[in-house]
Amino acid sequence: MALTLLNIYNSVASQAWSMFDDEVESKAEFENVLISSINKALSDLWCSTDFSFRQKTDEIILMEDSIEYELPDGNLVPLDVGGKKGYAVFLDGKLLEYLEKIPNVDKKGKPTSFYLDDKNIYFYPSPDALYEVSVNYYTLAVGCDKKGNPIYALSEDTDYIDVPLKLEQLFKNALITKTVLYLIASDMDENYTNYKRQFERAYK
Repeated sequence: MALTLLNIYNSVASQAWSMFDDEVESKAEFENVLISSINKALSDLWCSTDFSFRQKTDEIILMEDSIEYELPDGNLVPLDVGGKKGYAVFLDGKLLEYLEKIPNVDKKGKPTSFYLDDKNIYFYPSPDALYEVSVNYYTLAVGCDKKGNPIYALSEDTDYIDVPLKLEQLFKNALITKTVLYLIASDMDENYTNYKRQFERAYK
């Protein structure tokens, strides 16, 4: 069972407090306020910690004399390298050194290190041939559309959340209860405390 938007929508709408229709069959029947709350809750939950299932690997092909490459769409996996900051960036299975400052000496050869800005990763020395670099990162994409393309919010009824099968029900429980908290909004509501307790239990 995939965690599709349609499935999540009907599950939230079937909660005891809800006044939403819990038997919708397509996007055309969705109510915007509920979709908005689902996506807010999903964003909060997805980025709340570095879940192992968020970790992905990209391969970057380094070209001769080209040092600048676009970063994967996510956060690089951080590492402690002998007490120094590092990231999971590998060339031929060897961890590349993270540089906090841009080298002020031009050099050409097999890259041994890299540095970053907000959009790109740069390799040093400048590649003297073709090399393949592996980059591990935590994706920001919360799921996929029906064709398997990554998405960053749920909008179509067939969009689904990309979590392992064994965790689907647990993740769904946390998402439903978090969504309800957004919909209720006020902690003075008699239902708020109960759903908050349910969310915290599912999240833990």
